[in-house]
Amino acid sequence: MKITLCANRFPPNIVGGGEVMVHSLAVALKDRGHDVSVLTLSNARHGSFRKQDALDVYELPNLNVYDQFHHGERGRVIKMLFGVVDTFNPLMLLLAWKRLGQIAPDVLCTNTIKGMGPALWIAARLRGVPIVHVNHDYWLLCPRSTMFRNDHACASPCRECRTVSRPKAWFSRLVDQVVSVTGFVDDRHRAAGFFPKTSRKIIHLAPEPMRAAHASPAVFRAQRTPFRVGFIGRTDTTKGIEEFFASVAHAAKSSDIEVHVAGKDNEQRMPELIARYPHLKVTYHGFMKRELFFDLVDLTVLTSMWDEPGGTVSVEAWEFCKPSATFATGGLPEVFERVPELVVPRGNVKAMGALIARLANEKPFYEGLARRCHAERSRFTPRDHVDEFEQIFYSAAKQDAPFMSVSAEERDIRIPYKDQAKPIRIDGVPYENKARVDGDDPRRAADGDKRPGTYASIHSRGDRQ
Repeated sequence: MKITLCANRFPPNIVGGGEVMVHSLAVALKDRGHDVSVLTLSNARHGSFRKQDALDVYELPNLNVYDQFHHGERGRVIKMLFGVVDTFNPLMLLLAWKRLGQIAPDVLCTNTIKGMGPALWIAARLRGVPIVHVNHDYWLLCPRSTMFRNDHACASPCRECRTVSRPKAWFSRLVDQVVSVTGFVDDRHRAAGFFPKTSRKIIHLAPEPMRAAHASPAVFRAQRTPFRVGFIGRTDTTKGIEEFFASVAHAAKSSDIEVHVAGKDNEQRMPELIARYPHLKVTYHGFMKRELFFDLVDLTVLTSMWDEPGGTVSVEAWEFCKPSATFATGGLPEVFERVPELVVPRGNVKAMGALIARLANEKPFYEGLARRCHAERSRFTPRDHVDEFEQIFYSAAKQDAPFMSVSAEERDIRIPYKDQAKPIRIDGVPYENKARVDGDDPRRAADGDKRPGTYASIHSRGDRQ
């Protein structure tokens, strides 16, 4: 199958986790024998072509009023103009139409498209190419992509955002199938009128393992003294860097704490925060390889104040047999569904501080959660992630997928999925009196119990226990 993946950034140009996931998916599909190409956005007014990991990467010219990836002060008017052009850019439509004609893919999968916009969908529709869109963030709802304003997460789009997003919602009717990284993200878009012709599909993010395939399995290591608490990511307001420091300061009242921070400090917050908390032992590492960071710390803390769509950082920490703790924001409670002890209300620094202190001081509590987190990592595997996307691409292109044998443990049920049958866990498929096949998880319905009917929701096979 010829598959074209689209994201506004693609390695080596990386801003967030979306482009990393797109790259991993592209490479995996290529390894499975698919003809995979990538559409991305250039840093210049001209396009280019390059090879990246044996993939054909086409860079479309950056044709909006400014380069969104160049940090700088911009006025309200020019930002509004950027949003208007991004909603429908006729030059991008022409270029995408031409490029898709040259590539002639069987399916187009769009991801992070800020800077390119719905013009991609229109071009694909004109070319007769089926469209799958993946919701990684909130750009369709909010020009800032974060739904975060005046230091607070927005519960719904404001008037300004609704004005800009209304045309995008209309263009979303062109999309054949849509995938969201969490149910929370999907709900946000559907509540605003997006993707009315599509069914609900959730595929949780599954980051590539950082430990080499030949490396020995991660083993539990008791927390150290001082207890090493880590923060990795952008040190800005949306990520809750101030709340992180306040939480750790609260924990340090009853625990021996050492703080490690890694990530870009675009807002230059670190010097001021370190000076504000002189009693904390803080090491700021700047940019740091993730595997080195997770090996260094005992606990990773996520204090995002915006509605984090998926939160791959938490899952990455689990690979190293280390727990992570989080505020209940966005889709993160879904990721922590089976370790709810590690979730506290958003912005409650006292509750987060108390949790950090307990993990630092109570060895059995720490060990139990570290081992459970490590086991949970198996729910988020790249192989299953690719399996599910591959099936969706076949369905969107109305092609028959090659036969794949399904083990007895994975054979939950088969339901009609467009023109094929797809094995799928019963999380939202209407049915009556089905005997349990998903193990002894006490939170699932007992044998013979009825469950309410709703809609299909795809999960990774590793979740079927």
